[in-house]
Amino acid sequence: MLLTFVIVGICYCLSAVAQNGPSLTVTVNDKSSVVPGFIYLAVNTGPAAGPYIFDSNGTIVFNGAGKLGSGAIHDFHICTYQKVARLCLWKGTTALGYGSGQALILDNQFKIIKSLPASDYHELKIIQAIDAGGQYSDTALQTVYTPVRRDLSDFGVPYEDDQGWVVDCHLRAIDPVTNRVIFDWSSLDHVPLNETYVLPTGGINGYSKTFAWDYFHMSSITRFGSDYLVSSRHTSTIYLVSGKDGSIVWRLGGKRSDFKLQGFSFDSQHDVRLAPNPGQGTGNVFALSLFDNEYNTFVQPPRGLSSGKIIEVNVDTKTARLLRQYDSPSKDIGNPSGDGGSVQQIQKGNVFIGWGADAQVTEHTADGRLVYAARFGVPGSSAWSYRAFKGPYLGPKK
Repeated sequence: MLLTFVIVGICYCLSAVAQNGPSLTVTVNDKSSVVPGFIYLAVNTGPAAGPYIFDSNGTIVFNGAGKLGSGAIHDFHICTYQKVARLCLWKGTTALGYGSGQALILDNQFKIIKSLPASDYHELKIIQAIDAGGQYSDTALQTVYTPVRRDLSDFGVPYEDDQGWVVDCHLRAIDPVTNRVIFDWSSLDHVPLNETYVLPTGGINGYSKTFAWDYFHMSSITRFGSDYLVSSRHTSTIYLVSGKDGSIVWRLGGKRSDFKLQGFSFDSQHDVRLAPNPGQGTGNVFALSLFDNEYNTFVQPPRGLSSGKIIEVNVDTKTARLLRQYDSPSKDIGNPSGDGGSVQQIQKGNVFIGWGADAQVTEHTADGRLVYAARFGVPGSSAWSYRAFKGPYLGPKK
């Protein structure tokens, strides 16, 4: 979905506190081509961990570090709740690639309006719908990671002495007003363990509940008509899940792809979204944006460099082709974006990319030209942001 925004006469003040935090060093800024706006980051590690809003010059205009207490912050972005623009984020604890915490909806003074049920951090999307009777409603999409016992002896893990644990990833759609669960989908109920590329090892060896094997690793959820697009990092597959009965309608990518990928590939992807595809008027031909984590830290050596991609999917011919690839400005010296990442469609056909574990953001024109690049923190440090977004300023005003 395109995010349209205009900045007119916005006033904000920089407090002494707001000038402390991570640096954002701008290296490319073609002001005639970039979309005006502010950059939303959630730095999730280190002493500067917290949600931040930067202007395009790299100046912090809002520093939310510590304002919600201790804990990791992820997925800081503008959302719409009850027809009003709000701030959304996830707060909690993380370990071994997933989290336990809560999604929060806040006003522009950073006051909590609503706390959603316990969830993982990989997805927080609030979507709007109007039914046949004209009734408006919000639905929140969340990921939930739940370790469960399972016989993993076929994968070298003994099923004895409380051994044999795997993570069951859930797509959960809830009513954010009442917290009622509208739809719940389990990866273990629909995706066999042998679809994974990531076997039990290291911190996810399956020998205990603490070190449960994360065979699926749900990395994003997108509503697709009445169905859902579910992205799995560890199977390198995008699944179309029926919103009626949870069955898998088709698979894109991975070991059991129903589509032929024509001249391109993707691996360990994040942030799969519907993208504008001018000229295509049928639901059977559509475009997706995704962050391709081909520099996958679970596969050694990595299969390639990470990038943003726009692909076209044709359900009738069961083919997919690459429309556009957005490379990192640091690709010639290596691009260690093995985890996280986001691709956001904004105005003028531009694309704003957060590079996940490679702590930078970029903006590109529709034809792929790099018009903005900035790196936050210190290159080589552990500070990074799971996703990054661009939008109007929605923080506290003075």
